[in-house]
Amino acid sequence: MLALGTAGCSIDLSDWRPGGGGDEPSPSPTPVEAGPLLDTALETLGAAPAVSVQGQIAASEEAAVSETALTVTDAGAAHGTVQQSENEAEVLQADGHLFVNAPDEYWLDQDVANPDTDQYAGAWVRVTGAQLGIDPAAVLTPASLAEILRGMAPDGGDAVLENLDGTSAYRVDLEGGERNRVWIGEDSGQVMRIEIERLAPEGADSGPRTRLDFTTPETADIEGVYDDILAAAEDGLAGSRDARLPVDWDGQLDLSCETGGACTVTGKATDASGSGGDTTVLVRMDATLTNEELGEQTCDDTASLKAGETAELSCGVDYDLAPSAEPQEYEISGDALLSTRGISGDAREELISTVEDQREATLNPEDEASASPSGSPSASPSGN
Repeated sequence: MLALGTAGCSIDLSDWRPGGGGDEPSPSPTPVEAGPLLDTALETLGAAPAVSVQGQIAASEEAAVSETALTVTDAGAAHGTVQQSENEAEVLQADGHLFVNAPDEYWLDQDVANPDTDQYAGAWVRVTGAQLGIDPAAVLTPASLAEILRGMAPDGGDAVLENLDGTSAYRVDLEGGERNRVWIGEDSGQVMRIEIERLAPEGADSGPRTRLDFTTPETADIEGVYDDILAAAEDGLAGSRDARLPVDWDGQLDLSCETGGACTVTGKATDASGSGGDTTVLVRMDATLTNEELGEQTCDDTASLKAGETAELSCGVDYDLAPSAEPQEYEISGDALLSTRGISGDAREELISTVEDQREATLNPEDEASASPSGSPSASPSGN
């Protein structure tokens, strides 16, 4: 599977503090109570249609630091970049699907061993949040982030006024002290920066270490996120790949031909990691059958492969040989390429429809509220 490299350095929070690089923060002349200030800021954050973040993330204490710039909407649609070393990946997320588009140099630094890895460069490739280093929809949607920070709120204490890159901001130490902090603008009352040791929803086993600065995106920026996602879904995602599972053939391919020239190729794809889990990927077989006299024919098949299991792929061709009084034997050879697909055609159409609905709800929330009989935004039934 795709994994962040572990040869980088750990994050030194001393350079992440206001005026990082040696400047001491200005002391607060009038500390204020942290609780009400944080509550108000998180209420504003949670109600925002989108947030834009820029800063650093690291998957763990030992992992390399990545530079991140993302805009994430209230519906979990995200677009931006993540840069590891000098290699930058474009990031796209919609309807629970997370993709990256990166050059070959980026993939050379990743631990990926799929048969179609050579097709990753310059194409959209589906990944997990753990592989990328962060799952924007899980931790950076305004409501999700506000809930995470609310769960780390301190029990009492004061907020200290500091100079945050030229702007006066109150620093609130969350649970965990200096490893978990948030800065709130003195004038704006909005979250300006977070430094969180493990940014993760309640109950999650892991999460990235983050230092992120926040800005409020303009309506045009939010529209741009949805425009970029829809443009990619209409075109690039159709040929996307999937790096979430390492896949390979399980045993040898089977080639059988009947009298008359009907031939079938069968193979079993398997999760090469054998680790199990809930991930399911689309695997595709492209088979080629060849005879020097009869020529070449191709066929293909696609199946769903669940982590820890196998999936059978089978397709056939027919040389449609006419009956003969003198039967003749033909030697037919064949091979098959195994690859992955990031999303099926039907799922892609569903994603487009969902994103269009999310765009309308994000940009025109008042229309969504008025469309609901109760006067509140309508929601899909749970449990589907």
